[in-house]
Amino acid sequence: MPIRILLNDVNVAIVVCELTLASARDTIRILAWLKANASHCQTLVVANKVSTSALEISRKDFEGSIERKIDLMLPSDAKVTAQAAKLGKPVVEAARSSKLASGIASIAEQLKNAAPEPSQSDAKADAKAAKKASMLDGFKTLLVKKPKSPAA
Repeated sequence: MPIRILLNDVNVAIVVCELTLASARDTIRILAWLKANASHCQTLVVANKVSTSALEISRKDFEGSIERKIDLMLPSDAKVTAQAAKLGKPVVEAARSSKLASGIASIAEQLKNAAPEPSQSDAKADAKAAKKASMLDGFKTLLVKKPKSPAA
């Protein structure tokens, strides 16, 4: 199935990039493709692993080259990600007060706000599905022993 058909149902696309020249080139291409093939889709540009010290390209130059603003900047935080990995938990759960966790939570909030409200037909379909017996109920009926008929 072509990706254009799949994108008909997508409301939000997140383009994750880094502040590098190669990423700027790729971001330009992806944004142009989304504009041509999924113009109905809201697009968020998120810069990931942003370091204050070693930037290949400045934010201003990056935004100028992609011809739009970066919606969110996620900082590079090796300490927080290592801590989350040691705990085996997501960053948002392991270090709630970090800038990285608040940025990820911001993305989730934007996605939640962009989700369409379910229509009445969807609600009716959900209610109908809830009324149907579960697959487990079907297996239970198969497992119930039937009484043996008396031998003649």
